[in-house]
Amino acid sequence: MTEARALRERGARHSRGRRRLAITLLATLLITVLALAQGNVAGSQTKSAKSAKKSPITVMTSYENQLAAAMNAVRKQYGLRALKLVPGLMRSADKHSLQMACNGYFAHSSPNGASFFTRVRSFYGGGNPSYFSAGENILWAQPQVTPQGVVARWLASPEHRRVLLSSHWRVFGVGVVSSAHGAGIFAGQTVMLVTADFAVKR
Repeated sequence: MTEARALRERGARHSRGRRRLAITLLATLLITVLALAQGNVAGSQTKSAKSAKKSPITVMTSYENQLAAAMNAVRKQYGLRALKLVPGLMRSADKHSLQMACNGYFAHSSPNGASFFTRVRSFYGGGNPSYFSAGENILWAQPQVTPQGVVARWLASPEHRRVLLSSHWRVFGVGVVSSAHGAGIFAGQTVMLVTADFAVKR
């Protein structure tokens, strides 16, 4: 009886020890799994942050200069004055092309609903002129389209042709960006977005 009781107590102590060991091992395993999981999450976040810095949207500066030359060349063919590129309108056009690329839409208005006239005037209407007028042409296409191809498309559209070939303008600016994975309406396509802003003030 006593011996049997002693064996039961030793067995109980042995069982309790095994349970404590199992619990300790389980806790250690759980901590290890959680640590690995947290490490993977942190790694993913770091990778995403690094990837976010590599913007798929590129300002095509060289293309902008070529397009400006092509626009003035066609104006010359029609006996119109060459327009002067000005920094304010270059910034206005660049900003709008970038906004369309980043927000995945295609329209003259800004994402906040402001008209193109408001944007253009904010970049070039300084000095409180007594007269100010502005026009804008936009286009989206595959990046393989040449500057001459952009001009040809505008000439083929009566409304765009009127703006491009107006004798009213004195200055202009062009903004061209390429988006490797077009957002919104561009459905992941590689696209080029073009904005041309025209103005006169006095």
